[in-house]
Amino acid sequence: MIVIKNCRLIPELTEGFDEAKADLVIDGKYICEILPARTASYESAEVIDAQGMTLLPGFFDLHAHLMFKDQDYNASMMRGQNEYLLDCMEHAGVYLKHGYTTIRDCGNDFYTGIATKNAVNRGIVKGPHIITAGKCISPVAKGNESFGSLYLETDSPYDMLHIVRTETAKGVDFIKYMVTGAVLNEGGVPGELITTEEEIRAITSAAEKLGTYVAAHCHGTEGIKIAVKNGIRTIEHASYVDDECVELMLKRKDLIATVPTLSIAYTIYKELYEGGIMPEFVEKCKAVCASMAKSAAMCEAAGVLVGWGTDLDMQMFERFPGLEFAARNEMGQPNLQILKEATINSARIICEDHLRGTVKKGKYADLVLIDGNPDENMAVMKQLPKYVFREGSLAASN
Repeated sequence: MIVIKNCRLIPELTEGFDEAKADLVIDGKYICEILPARTASYESAEVIDAQGMTLLPGFFDLHAHLMFKDQDYNASMMRGQNEYLLDCMEHAGVYLKHGYTTIRDCGNDFYTGIATKNAVNRGIVKGPHIITAGKCISPVAKGNESFGSLYLETDSPYDMLHIVRTETAKGVDFIKYMVTGAVLNEGGVPGELITTEEEIRAITSAAEKLGTYVAAHCHGTEGIKIAVKNGIRTIEHASYVDDECVELMLKRKDLIATVPTLSIAYTIYKELYEGGIMPEFVEKCKAVCASMAKSAAMCEAAGVLVGWGTDLDMQMFERFPGLEFAARNEMGQPNLQILKEATINSARIICEDHLRGTVKKGKYADLVLIDGNPDENMAVMKQLPKYVFREGSLAASN
């Protein structure tokens, strides 16, 4: 049993408790009590005095790629399978240290997301709760070869059922599909539509039949529209949203959401990387980052569910803690909105808001203690959390 005494709570991220300060009791994997500050008394418990630090739900990254060690793509694609897997496991540990207790891996080679998830679940390595795709399913498109065998290419809607069956048989949790061009594919045009409505209908129908869903890489306006019309669950990146896109999403009766990913574009166009980045990538990232933030604001204002993704490599996570928080804040998003996107919004998107995403009695004790008040000053997110709890266990202390 663990007691976190005298912690500060944010009302919008707390359920079933109305006071600003609290003592929180963890028993096993769960939050078992939230009590008025300085009242909890458990003789056998491990006690952590938060001294007024802010207690948040653990963060989500719904657009992770554990495979990305850094932005040296040539070296990355030359890794052998064993080294590739070890890098993914190391990246999972980095995520946990930074307060991310749930991630969704949106594509990896050799099905290493599945192996990393299994290693975490068996206690072999430390890491967050992992939800994973396998290969990136894609039409033949410019720049796919930049990522070695990461892409599984098909140009036929008739192949979709077999492909989805194959992926689910491998153990994936959802399907990743490429609808538009990619920023970091050499020669790729982010707004360019690279598939057809028939192909999208086929893959979403196949996924539904097999009890899963499709997350679509989708920057461009036309691609977003046909993705929404044809059953895609999450629009990844969602860079060029217009009013019609928003209207179409609001008409959907089932779950649909956007997952912006500012971090990767922000770091490239700000030239934070050490070493050379192709000028083509810098220019594309500058345009995409600003538009992505504007699109997220449009969706939030209209009531479309917006989640949290980073698309960021391990090197940048280590060098710049809280980068996605800083990027969204710099681009004009309000602090509380940012915190909700990183927690409860993302929990809703993956249908786990009954388990995670807020501080509530009975939910998993996926928790982060921050030294400062991020709802008032987002700059405090540029430091590592003081404590990270993953399903009731102290996973990291910094």
